[in-house]
Amino acid sequence: MEFDNGSNNFQIRSSDYKLNEAPLKKRIRSGANARERDRTQSVNSAFDVLRAMIPIDPPDRKLSKIETLQLATKYISHLSQILTPGKGSEQEHSFYDVCIFCLTNKFNS
Repeated sequence: MEFDNGSNNFQIRSSDYKLNEAPLKKRIRSGANARERDRTQSVNSAFDVLRAMIPIDPPDRKLSKIETLQLATKYISHLSQILTPGKGSEQEHSFYDVCIFCLTNKFNS
């Protein structure tokens, strides 16, 4: 840094700026990495909670994130059909459409 003729104005030389630029970028990147770690941990915790609410067989099997979302969607649909009177019996199901949630509950009872 250089001061201009004793005044309070100063100029930053490009060499001074480049010396201080690296630590600043490192701190910014470090902060961004910490925020991303926190976000990832938050998402993983939410998936753990969701996994705990879905009945699966065997119960100790850890589902992937996509399996968790797919089964959660099917489970919500299943519960909706159970709660809507008359609607579940009218819907046509394919030969391969098996309710794993009902089967899981029967096996665990």
